[in-house]
Amino acid sequence: MAGKAETDDMQALAQRLVAIIHAALPDATLGQKWNAPSFAVAGRDLITLNLPPKGSQVRVIFHRGAKAKDTDTGARLIDEPEGRLTWPSDQRAIACFKLGEDIDGDWLSRVCQNWVRAAALG
Repeated sequence: MAGKAETDDMQALAQRLVAIIHAALPDATLGQKWNAPSFAVAGRDLITLNLPPKGSQVRVIFHRGAKAKDTDTGARLIDEPEGRLTWPSDQRAIACFKLGEDIDGDWLSRVCQNWVRAAALG
């Protein structure tokens, strides 16, 4: 079971990620999905945080909304040459941010903007 200090640290990490994403996507609507912060653009949830009850990382889930179909064609939705994303499918990617590690806000902002732009086309 996570202690209070770890829970507080996870919340602080999540709040920092929310601030970066919100600054990158000022027109996005911040709401709640799966009991975590989620960003919607034009009424479509596209970026959602995942805060596991146990653990030392926050995951940022890039998706195309509830109605999108996962595919595994190898044609990923965005190009991310740094290789920091994991891809459960072509239409869904995950970025992990661990407690105590620096956050590359420029990278996260760029990925969020590219994701929203690409998701809007599909």
